[in-house]
This record gives sequence, structure tokens and C-alpha cells, in this order.
Amino acid sequence: MKGGAKTIPMREWEKLSYEKIGNESVARLEEANTRLGGNVFDFFRHEFRARSFVGVVAAGGTVVEVLPKIHGDEKESLGYLLALLRYTRTLSTKRGDEAGLGESHGSFLEAWISFFAAELNGLLRTSFKQKYVEVEERSAFVRGKLLTERDLDGSSALSARYPCRYEIFTPNHLLNRTLKFCNALLMKTTRSPANRATLRQNDFLLADVDDAPVFVRDLDRIHLDRLAREYAPILALCRLLLENSALDLRAGRITQLAIVFDMNILFEKFVAEFLRRNKERIRIGGCRIEKVETKENLGKLFGEFKMEVDVVLRTSGGAYLLDTKYKVLGDEKNHGGISQSDFYQMHAYATAGEKGYDGVILLYPRTTASPSERALVNERDGVRLFVRYVDAVRIHAGRGSVDVKAIEKEMNEAFESVESVEERASA
Repeated sequence: MKGGAKTIPMREWEKLSYEKIGNESVARLEEANTRLGGNVFDFFRHEFRARSFVGVVAAGGTVVEVLPKIHGDEKESLGYLLALLRYTRTLSTKRGDEAGLGESHGSFLEAWISFFAAELNGLLRTSFKQKYVEVEERSAFVRGKLLTERDLDGSSALSARYPCRYEIFTPNHLLNRTLKFCNALLMKTTRSPANRATLRQNDFLLADVDDAPVFVRDLDRIHLDRLAREYAPILALCRLLLENSALDLRAGRITQLAIVFDMNILFEKFVAEFLRRNKERIRIGGCRIEKVETKENLGKLFGEFKMEVDVVLRTSGGAYLLDTKYKVLGDEKNHGGISQSDFYQMHAYATAGEKGYDGVILLYPRTTASPSERALVNERDGVRLFVRYVDAVRIHAGRGSVDVKAIEKEMNEAFESVESVEERASA
């Protein structure tokens, strides 16, 4: 991917004409979409549509950046996305919070590169790692362990030298080679002068490390001991880059790049993580949450279909299943916008196990078009279903951070009436 690539901004579920990017770029995007499982874009006769994945896909000289549709302003939408990624530790870095958003100019790719560059720069300046690396070579003198079997097997033509195995303390090891390789790829990708300057500093700090290609399979050979665990976040960024890129190794550049996140999963992870961190201050029907269990396995339906709920919330007053739905509910006349399959799924989940659960809460993002909150009771078995909302706009406090107090209030307002609404619904 060349630094002069054209950037096309989009929003979730937005459509774009092929004329705006050209047939060659469309073909490259289709290839990238296939590599990603076919879930990022839908392609039609004259246009393509972004789905629920956000992030960046670069191919054929075109960079398509898909941002959440929650905000009207691109910079605010980017900040909202970064807030979710950081809070859920999907983008886990210690440095670059302010710079990442400030230097991005509304571009997710530049924000991501800024986080990478700042994190690596901080690590290299404060805890540059050298390691003992094992070397095997023929030496003019005995060094380390003498490998006599090399001479005895008759394969050596250099009988005047000693085959030895020894260790040297060096910065030229696989972890640093990986960091240097990924840093170089991003140096040829960024269009931000600030990002390029930081990446060049990183390259200078890694001057004693060999320039060599690194592949995803090589990352499995990197072991981070106790003293090097702080490198785990930057190594995760390297893995994400290498796993989702097609490289031209001759030119040392990225030809196709995809860093995308499913907003359904990201919103679900955010809600679960927020409840886990702040459960002491959130109540359901007046009862404080005592335990938050994520990805709870409820067993198998008919012994075949796995039932796994997003979150189980346990309080002194009962246990509730919480299922997040990152979609906008529609017309109230049509079951309040809830699909029939959602009803079936939640009923099966609520009655799973020996005791079942005291209720199921469906949590949706609130919009101006959202129907009113609802409480439904199934007359046959008493299963209770509560439809609740959280204002996703209030998640973002600005500068890529989460407004904890605002979301605490949103959660409490959503959950406080669970029991009282249920009583009115069953009356």
C-alpha cells in the first residue's frame, strides 16, 4: 500500500458507488473481503455496502475506512471507536492516548499507527530488550560447547576450524526483528508527518537489529518472560498487522491491509467489561450486582445446538441473562422491532438448566427512534423478558475516553425498573 493511497470514509451500512473508487480498487476490495470471510462488505451491481464491521481495509491504491454511525462528526465517531477498543483492551497500549487521536485527522488507520509508534517508542526508550541468543558456527578457537559430531560425520570441509555452540547477549533477536519489520511497514504506509517522525526514531533505536521479513508463524516462537511482559500489547499489534496484511517482500511494503472489528462483538464486550468493572455501583431492581459471568455456557438445545449467553448477572434478588443487541429497533407495531428468532432464542436460554433464570434483559443502543421500554411475560411458564436501552452516544467522553459516570447512570436507569415493570406487566 503506497503512502499516496486515496482514503474513502464510510459509515456502517452506508452504500458507495463503484465510480468513486474505480473498477480496479473494487476488484482488490472484493479479494480482501473474501480473505476476511466475506462479512465486511456487500457487493451489488453498481455499488457496495459496508456492514457492521468498522476499521480500515486498504487495497489497490484505495483505503476504505468504516466508522461507527453513532456520531455525525467523523472525529467524534473515531473517538467513540477508540474508546470502545481501549476500554475492552482490544487496543491495549499504555502510551499515545492523546497523540493517537490528535494526529489522526479523523483517520482510523493513522490513529492506529500513532498508537503503535508511540507504544514502541516508549518501550525502546525505557526498556530496550537484549537477550542471550544461541549461535552455531566454526571458530578459529574453541568457544562455548565443542560440537565434535560435526567433524566425526565427515561433512565438514573446514577441518582447521572448530564447530562450536555458544550464546551471545545481543539486541538482534526475533522479538526486536519483528518490531523493526512492522515499524518499517508502517513507515511506508503512513501519511502523517508526526507518525513518520516517531517511526523513524524507532528505526534508529533498532539500528543494531537485522532487517529481515517476519511472518505470522514466527510470532509463535516469541516467548515473553516476566521481564518482557510489557511488550505483550505491542506484540499483539504486530500480530494483528501481519495476520491481516498481504505483503510485497521485495518492496518491503503492504499491498493489502485490513484491521477491522465487528461492532456487534465490540459493543457486547464493552457492556460486559463495564458491568464487571463497575458492578458495585449498578443495581437491578434495587439489588446490587454481586457477580458478572461472561460467555456463560447454558448447555445444548436438543443435544446439538450450543447455547451461550453474553452475560449472566447475579444479584441477591435473582439471576438474569443479559443479551446485547447492536441494532436499532424498528416499528413498535412489529413486536417493538424485536425479531421472532430473538424471542425464541431468549426463551430457550431463560429455561435452560434446572432452575432457569429470573428474567432475560435485551439491551439495545438507544436512538431517537427507539420504541419505549417493554416487559413481557410468557403466560405458560412465566418467563420474563425486559427490553432496555443504553445511550451509546454518552459512552464517549471525548479524546477517545469512556464517560464512566454517564454510563453508570444509563445502566442504573435501564435496570432499576426491571422488577416494578415486571409486576405491572404480570398484573
